[in-house]
Amino acid sequence: MYPWFNDVFHSFTSRYLANKLHHALLLSGASGIGKYRLAQELGNALLCKTPTQQGACETCSSCLLRVAGNHPDLYILESEKQLGVDKIREGIAKLSGTAQMSGNKVLLIPNADTMTEAAANALLKTLEEPTANTYLVLITSSITKLMPTILSRCEKHALPLPSLALSLNYLRECGVEDASEALLAAYGNAPLRAEAALKGEEEFSFRTFNDDFQALLAGDADRQAHRLAKKWQDNAVLASQWCMQKAHGDYMASQQPSDYSRYAQCVDVVKTLQHPGVNRSMVLFGLLKLFQR
Repeated sequence: MYPWFNDVFHSFTSRYLANKLHHALLLSGASGIGKYRLAQELGNALLCKTPTQQGACETCSSCLLRVAGNHPDLYILESEKQLGVDKIREGIAKLSGTAQMSGNKVLLIPNADTMTEAAANALLKTLEEPTANTYLVLITSSITKLMPTILSRCEKHALPLPSLALSLNYLRECGVEDASEALLAAYGNAPLRAEAALKGEEEFSFRTFNDDFQALLAGDADRQAHRLAKKWQDNAVLASQWCMQKAHGDYMASQQPSDYSRYAQCVDVVKTLQHPGVNRSMVLFGLLKLFQR
């Protein structure tokens, strides 16, 4: 379990052991904080024959089946695009019978916000009147995309971003030696996003951006604004957002009108780049010129 979820996880398991856990939970929060992992660990505890506040025992027959990927009472509804009504009905049908392991049945919906209207409507009755020993865990990074009727039938848990200290410690333990507040902020302060981007060796990461940006500030002739504008044009929106982040940091440190003006211009550039058909290289060139000294 990710350390920033220890408290909420122990709250869930304690309530379950006391027979007070709601049958339908909705976990919402920013992408990249580990909501799915939290849901999985909770599902593991619900299926376990001898769970504790710490979670599943990992040794009972139910846990061994789950680890092997063959648990008959665990259902995960996923789709590459939208989650349609047929998929939801398939999951509901599996929940309608008796648990094959004589315990609980667990249904996880990792991207609940991708449900079509018909799919959401099909799920309503199960959310209202689930079969015995049934738990549903819905997960979303976009809670506003869920229908009000779905929201009203779930116990909602808004999961915050982890603290800076926990996030940086996690990244360093994962081998990200240059983990910093700026690097974390570049990925929305979501540690798993930062880890995936940096370990995935993406062609355009905050590391490569920052190296080039520092060279720009230093006046490196090989990395002047026009060259970087061309180099970054395929990632123009992300590059401009990171420029905006740096400009905001400069203004917060100096409180100077000139730094605020540059930040405001960065905000405008980010908006401009959202429009199709704009010359991204030209727009980026104008933005980068603002930072040259």
